[in-house]
Amino acid sequence: MQVQIRYHRPLEGTTIYTEDFVSDDGRRLQTFVDLPEHHRRSISEQLWGMGVLPRPQVVATIRKFYFYTEPFDVLEFRYEDGTLADYYSDGALPLTRPNGEYHITDLFLDLWLTPDGAVHELDWDEFDDACREGVLIDEQQKYAR
Repeated sequence: MQVQIRYHRPLEGTTIYTEDFVSDDGRRLQTFVDLPEHHRRSISEQLWGMGVLPRPQVVATIRKFYFYTEPFDVLEFRYEDGTLADYYSDGALPLTRPNGEYHITDLFLDLWLTPDGAVHELDWDEFDDACREGVLIDEQQKYAR
């Protein structure tokens, strides 16, 4: 079974992701994505460019955890051989499910976490711009921080 996640990013609009449903226990939604070959390469190239994924490693799957009461989501990236690559976390408003549809709003700040415990903070420049431009209200800024 698949589910659709309506992922809203202020200033950019909403993207609808179709993912394999794993579970929804009322606390969190868990999904899984086995990336098609062409997406594996393009996503890996983006991560290489960010300096968070070592070349020439290629990610193949993403397990996603969306939370109903937490201000973030967590993505678990795995390489083609199944070993853990890293974790990625979007600062976001908690997941909602109005009318049976999953919705989440990105709050710009992200974290990249490596298996050895290193943490990389990402997108502070985008967050600062969004705050200056009044895109995020005070409560959303607090959630993100």
